[in-house]
Amino acid sequence: MFITSFFITGGKIMANFDLSNFVIDRVIRGMMVSNSDDSILWSINQITNPSLNVTTESADAVDALNTPIMTFDRSKTAEFTAENSIFDLNLAAAQAGTEKQVASSSAKLIVPCFEEIAVTDEKTITLKHTPKGIIPFIYTLNGDGTTGKKFKNGGEANETDFVHADKTNTISLPTSVTKGQTIFIRYDYESESAVAVNNTAINFPKAGKFYLEILGADVCDREKLVHAYVVFPNAKLSGDVDLTFTTEGTHNFTIKAQQAYCDREKKLFSIIVP
Repeated sequence: MFITSFFITGGKIMANFDLSNFVIDRVIRGMMVSNSDDSILWSINQITNPSLNVTTESADAVDALNTPIMTFDRSKTAEFTAENSIFDLNLAAAQAGTEKQVASSSAKLIVPCFEEIAVTDEKTITLKHTPKGIIPFIYTLNGDGTTGKKFKNGGEANETDFVHADKTNTISLPTSVTKGQTIFIRYDYESESAVAVNNTAINFPKAGKFYLEILGADVCDREKLVHAYVVFPNAKLSGDVDLTFTTEGTHNFTIKAQQAYCDREKKLFSIIVP
C-alpha cells in the first residue's frame, strides 16, 4: 500500500512517499558490478527460486547449572541463493573466476568435433573441418552407437591403417571398411566462431556490488507497479556450483553478503523501493 502525505516547506508543496507492503511478482534481473569502476561484470535475467537468508551468531551467558541467563548477539551474515532457469556462460565464467572467451579471426579457439560418416563406394571421406594436427585413430560405429573396430594412421591405406595428412580434411579409408558401415572420427580444429569458459584451479570469483531488481504491485491495485531493489554493497559470488545438464536442469548460484569493514554502518544489504 502506498502512503503519500503532503507538507509545505519554503513555499513548496512536497510529497512524502511511504510504502509498507507490496505483492512480489518476480525477480527481473540480477547483476554484479565492479567495485573499482562500476562496470557490469555479469548479468542474468532468468532467476527462479530466489531466497535471502540472514543468520545471527549469538552467545549465551549461563549460570553454574548451565542454565541460560541472557543471550548476546555477536555477528550477522546474509546469503542470497537462486537458480537461473537456463544455463548461462557468463555466470559460469564468473563462478570460475575467469572470463568468457569469444573466438575471432585473430584469436581462434580449439574446438572438439565428433563426426559420423557413412561409407559409400568412395574410399576417401571428407571432414567438415580441417583437423589441428594428424588424426591418430578412427573407428567403425556399431549399431547401438558404440565404437567398434579401431584403425590407426599409417603410411598407406590397408586392412588396418588409414591415411590422414596434416593440414588436410580428407581421409583415405582402410581397405577392410565396406559400404554401409559408419566411421566415427574424433578430432580438434581451430575455430573463429565459438565461445569457451575455463574453470581453473587457480582462479576464483571476484567480489563486487550485487543488485537484484524485483517487480511487484500495490496490494490494493495491481496496476500500480513497484520496482524494488536489493543492493549488496560488498558481495562475493560463491565458486561452489552444481550443474545438471538436462532439459529440466537449472544453473544455481550463491551470493554471500560481506560487511564493508571500513563502513561505520557495516551494511550487509539494503532493500530500496523508489
